[in-house]
Amino acid sequence: MSFDPLVLDLLSQLPSYDGSAVFSLTARLREEGWASEVISAALTQSRLRAQAKGKFGSRAERMLFTADALEQASRPDAAAHHASVFADAGISSLREVGCGIGADTLAFAQAGIGVTARELDPERADFAAYNLRDYDGAVVEQADGLADITEDALWADPARRDPHGRIINPEKWQPPLSVVLEAARRVRVAGIKIAPGIDYSHLPQDAMVEWLSSRGELVESIIWLGRGTPGRRAVLLGGASLTVPGNPSKPAEMVEPAPLGNVIYEPDPAIIRAGGIATLCATLDLAPVAPGIAYLTGGPARSPFLTGFSVTDVLPLQEKKLSRELRSRDIGTLEIKKRGVNIAPDALRSRLKLKGSRSATLILTPLLDGRKAVLVERLPPDSEP
Repeated sequence: MSFDPLVLDLLSQLPSYDGSAVFSLTARLREEGWASEVISAALTQSRLRAQAKGKFGSRAERMLFTADALEQASRPDAAAHHASVFADAGISSLREVGCGIGADTLAFAQAGIGVTARELDPERADFAAYNLRDYDGAVVEQADGLADITEDALWADPARRDPHGRIINPEKWQPPLSVVLEAARRVRVAGIKIAPGIDYSHLPQDAMVEWLSSRGELVESIIWLGRGTPGRRAVLLGGASLTVPGNPSKPAEMVEPAPLGNVIYEPDPAIIRAGGIATLCATLDLAPVAPGIAYLTGGPARSPFLTGFSVTDVLPLQEKKLSRELRSRDIGTLEIKKRGVNIAPDALRSRLKLKGSRSATLILTPLLDGRKAVLVERLPPDSEP
């Protein structure tokens, strides 16, 4: 690991990061004789560790990061899920392609899987080696991860961004998806991290493709090969899963809409991206509130994949009328959700200029009779409508 030991020494002495104190702290450290480049590198790591606590908890204090690698790193609960799939398949040796700063590598090592993690970027490789220093079963190398694969399994995280932003075409990822898939078919089990918004047409027909969600947030998506029946699957990390069997590259099944009832349901984003709306509707006697809209009605229904709202009123989606109606209800704090309407919730909330004492939730959506603003109350997760 080539990271400057002087930086590590200073980093171990720094107080908890405080952005407002950076200038005074820098001046003091210069007076103490620390070189400017050492101070800058240590303070950068201190700042990144503070940011990383939300993702890695207390372990962040023992890790090194780059800003972009921290943003792209798997969350510990997602990484643990990846490791559990390989462990359940009896995998003992794993090749990792594009390990970044080693977030997934750490989970594989903690699961007792021997992993050779390769990373082309020298700084990230150095940081990953530092972050894995406590695990003898994890080897980090600065090298091409797709070369000379002898392990039982493969985990790959292609680079999906460039200086201009997200790369939509999987064949322009680094390495390209087709190249990774070719290597993946030469091992027993493979997982490939992909963009959650990937077009289904890019998915291999024989894969199980997962979309992972945590606390209502879509976290990531993975192509799995060698794990049984093809399909698409929505996974709540630490909880339930729902599988849509069949060719994952086929379009999602559409469902006939129905008039809005007394309850409107918001599906978890993993269900939406996995094309599981039709399965959920068939199982729970639900239907979309309008063609192609992922708000559902019907039931009553209980599912970990649904957030339910009781309908208080259906209001016209006209700002003057909406403002008048909300003010008459003494509403001052407004949560705004929307689908299928080109309205920015923050801008609308500002224009409504509400000053009441009550709070409410407003869902902006097309219904069968046009665009509406549905005033709702959130149902407790365990309640029956």
